[in-house]
Amino acid sequence: MKTAVSLARILLGLTFLVFGLDYFFHFLHLIVTFPGLERRADNYLAALNRAEYFFPCLKIIEILCGLGLLINRYTAIFLIMLFPITFNIFLFDAFLGPQLLLMGAVLILLNIFLMLAYRRNYRGLFAFKPAL
Repeated sequence: MKTAVSLARILLGLTFLVFGLDYFFHFLHLIVTFPGLERRADNYLAALNRAEYFFPCLKIIEILCGLGLLINRYTAIFLIMLFPITFNIFLFDAFLGPQLLLMGAVLILLNIFLMLAYRRNYRGLFAFKPAL
């Protein structure tokens, strides 16, 4: 089980680190080509891009979380921070970019698997009457 958790953590961390860094350094297009997206998906991404802060902020969070997962420090909090991002990637792929659905599904499954593996770290978050 520890091997599976380590492998999933490293894979998720590398994915977010690489895609986060690619936003700033544009190196992935030299290695891999992604399929074109439908017009609705392009419009959605263009709208997010017009809010000039969104993608730089998102990618910095992805880089920090990816690094945290790779060095295995504060892993539980980084998994919580990444969950809304992976969930949005999954929904985007499901509704706007079905040709990328496999990648979104793998990311959300890795995130859920790791959150379940680290579930004892979340006990305090779900306390009915949290202590001060």
